[in-house]
Amino acid sequence: MKLESGTAVKSADRAFDILEFVGEAAEAPTFSHLLTGLGIPRSSLFHLLNNLLARGYLEQQGASGRYRLGGRIRQLADRVAGPSLASRVQPLLSRLSAVVSETTGFYVRVGDMVETVGSAVSTQALTYTMKVGERAPLYALSGGKILLAQLAPDELDAYLARVVFEAITPGTLRSAAALRDQVAAALADGFAYSREEFTPGITGIATPVAHAGRVFGALNLAVPTARFTPEREIGFRRELRATATALGKLLA
Repeated sequence: MKLESGTAVKSADRAFDILEFVGEAAEAPTFSHLLTGLGIPRSSLFHLLNNLLARGYLEQQGASGRYRLGGRIRQLADRVAGPSLASRVQPLLSRLSAVVSETTGFYVRVGDMVETVGSAVSTQALTYTMKVGERAPLYALSGGKILLAQLAPDELDAYLARVVFEAITPGTLRSAAALRDQVAAALADGFAYSREEFTPGITGIATPVAHAGRVFGALNLAVPTARFTPEREIGFRRELRATATALGKLLA
């Protein structure tokens, strides 16, 4: 079907209008603010917002329901601005993997998922490793849990109220109460764990990558449970903390 000259694809135009409105707003707008400010029909606005949320172009702020630009916008901006985020973190991931002889990865939050930005596989390769661009539920990975620990209380409450748990493995968490306890422990400790909750036989440990109050993502190690001994865990934590500090300064 041929479009008439000058006719725009309304849904695309409206999506850009939403992103520009949210990005330029003095404070994060609510649905009502968007409805009034943009003049988009309620049902159309509702569906467009859900699509933008699902794709990571928008995020919602906890119980307030206010909208802000999502992680996907930042990822695209990084690609325009210069070297990709993946290329910047890769050298430090490779060094960490070589030091501990285990597989490591860097993850960012995209909505209610965690996405792999970079990884380095050790000489003792795992049976399964998340590839760059793959996503998994926040509740199932150590990297996802440590990112949940960085949320404001109302944002965490909103996530726990809407999350639906999928039994990925027999060890996957099944309740919001159990997840809340683990997130609280991760916030206090600085490290989060996933004990065969995403991949059978694999224990994950993660710490946040941050600098001056800004959280960039999560750094993790994926280790066969048989090799995840208390003695090695001490070294894992030390090297993860040192590499996360270096990454935070690099990305600042």
